[in-house]
Amino acid sequence: MTGGGPGGSSEADPRERHDPDRHGVAAHIQWQKQDAWLVMWGPYTRRFWAFARWPVPLGGAVVSAPDPAGLYTEMREVERLHGFLRWRYGRRS
Repeated sequence: MTGGGPGGSSEADPRERHDPDRHGVAAHIQWQKQDAWLVMWGPYTRRFWAFARWPVPLGGAVVSAPDPAGLYTEMREVERLHGFLRWRYGRRS
């Protein structure tokens, strides 16, 4: 059964929708970051997404990258920009 448009299905290949390996990578990154970030794999966008879960300015902080290394880079930049270490560990004397 096809649907959606001429000549084919409107749905993506089921293998594209469910990728347990990439979902596992996202879960591992979130675990490494001690839940300070919500990390997800976006099957439609084919990118990893991370949402800051600590107090950041209005509008929040969301980053994405096509691979884990790029996501870590983007996350570290946001952490520096928004004082993550000060929030996480407090001021040092």
